[in-house]
Amino acid sequence: MSYIITTSDLTKNYKTVTAVDSVDLHVEEGAVYGLIGRNGAGKTTILKMLAGLSFPSSGSIEIGNSHIERPQIGVLIEAPGLYSRLTALQNLEIKRIALGKKQNEERSRELLAFVGLANWADVRCGSFSLGMKQRLSIALALSGDPDILILDEPINGLDPQGIHDVRLVLQRLNRDFGKTIIISSHLLDELSKVATTYGILERGHLMKEATEEEILNSMPAYVRFIVDRTDAAKTVLESMNIFSYQTKSEHMLYVLEQFDRRDEMLERMIMAGIHVHECQLIRESLEQYFMGVTREVR
Repeated sequence: MSYIITTSDLTKNYKTVTAVDSVDLHVEEGAVYGLIGRNGAGKTTILKMLAGLSFPSSGSIEIGNSHIERPQIGVLIEAPGLYSRLTALQNLEIKRIALGKKQNEERSRELLAFVGLANWADVRCGSFSLGMKQRLSIALALSGDPDILILDEPINGLDPQGIHDVRLVLQRLNRDFGKTIIISSHLLDELSKVATTYGILERGHLMKEATEEEILNSMPAYVRFIVDRTDAAKTVLESMNIFSYQTKSEHMLYVLEQFDRRDEMLERMIMAGIHVHECQLIRESLEQYFMGVTREVR
């Protein structure tokens, strides 16, 4: 497995407060790494250290691998740093010049088009909505064509349309351009739509690191059937060597195993003359999973 960012015993102290305590992160190249934690868990502090905006009290950070020896990093942490009296294009041009990039204005316009702001290039960004400002800030973070994007709460405070727009930008950056993205968010259900790996923080400690697949496989789940005859439905299940189920009511049955066979279960029940009113896979939410992982240190 090729990691582009790793940390070892990463620690940050502020006088008597330990904001980050011996954290070992492993960010795979091409991943969307979701950093989860409540306020004060240490998310922003970690992102600032990864971005070089703050220095660790102890521990180490390694950025790069055999494929990308010296990765470029784009950063959006806390409030977007925009010049409100300048246009979107002028903001990008200032960033381009500051980075010493030689590309012309056309490249800046391409970035604005990528984040959905092509028609707003010559408008002062002080009049932009919060969602538009976030998209412009992502364009600024992309100015240096970075290999890694570090984004702190990029969808915080956005309306549903703004969240949707930012999500599409992030998905395209990862899927079509292979960008490694490290993103923190309080909106766990929304984060679950883009993240491929998670790091769960609580009071400065990294409680768990897992891929999306590992978390899904460990979340409690069941298939809920609503039928006219639960006894007949149980007979069908047992004929399929499915014995882990619970009868919840006269018409409701929970199947607790072999979820990948639920279409077959449904088909067999219908063939047996059972009227099936519902067949649905129910899985614990990411928020419930997070609460369970962090409960032990509260």
